[in-house]
Amino acid sequence: MYKKLIIICCIFLLCSCNKVNINTLSLNEIVDDSIKVASAKTNTNAKGFKYFLPSGFSLYKDDNYIHELKSKSDTYYLNVDIISYYYKNEITTEHNADDYLYYEFNNGDKKGYLRVIKNNDTFFIELCYNYAIIEVEVEEDNVRYAVSRCIEILKSIEYNDLVIDKYVNTNNIEARETVYKIPEPEKKNIKNVLEYMDDEGESDNNEYNETQEEDDAEIDEDDL
Repeated sequence: MYKKLIIICCIFLLCSCNKVNINTLSLNEIVDDSIKVASAKTNTNAKGFKYFLPSGFSLYKDDNYIHELKSKSDTYYLNVDIISYYYKNEITTEHNADDYLYYEFNNGDKKGYLRVIKNNDTFFIELCYNYAIIEVEVEEDNVRYAVSRCIEILKSIEYNDLVIDKYVNTNNIEARETVYKIPEPEKKNIKNVLEYMDDEGESDNNEYNETQEEDDAEIDEDDL
């Protein structure tokens, strides 16, 4: 009995030592340590790919290759670039010298980058890896947590070659430069997922207002 108790205590201590507190790590270390560890089993299916959604996260909106994820009060935008996966395109990105952080990394033939921009009291995080990107804006206290969850999701993505091959060939899509951003208006060259979603909401409101004005005009004419 005494020996069993000692063995159990030793196992507990070893497991405790292997657990790393992300608050003691830099953002670079969080990414590097995560991609070295095997991914968790996938639990979320999509068109042509699947991935692991961590505890505390939920899939709020599925728009084909753009998924809107919720975690507490934060919204994460996952954009999966199946075209770049199909053609194995290289990553292309832009960053500024005044960014809070910009870090490029790789794991074998998979490359990625982490970009963090400080916006007054919040931080905009852009993490790209495994032919996908996640964007989120969080408060300073949640930056490490957000980065750790983003890389956990991205590294877990598994692609369905049969579905993707059919999609690409059916739509006659040719190889092109890596596109890690969702479709954007022609007048703007740079737009992140968060900005696009805001514009979508404004567009819907404008359409509603225009329709309402037309209905009101018709009613006035009938009164006359």
